[in-house]
Amino acid sequence: MNYTELCQLKEELLRKKSKIPQTAFESFEKSFDVEYTHNSTAIEGNTLTLIETKAVLDDRLSVGGKPLREIYEVVNHNKAFS
Repeated sequence: MNYTELCQLKEELLRKKSKIPQTAFESFEKSFDVEYTHNSTAIEGNTLTLIETKAVLDDRLSVGGKPLREIYEVVNHNKAFS
């Protein structure tokens, strides 16, 4: 894929994005952020489940029985990606 094709795809994405209701798009982004953070940190050995990752990021809850290092890893990964 070359640069011109990427630019065309980007323009198409922006056109389609404008047709999606804002609340639906925000919900998608939030879900993507949680799943991306979970999958990325899991690759590095983080043992938080997807639900635990969501609790840490969305609900600002700590997860009992998990090392603080893993909780901070999830939070910091999400901040860095944002």
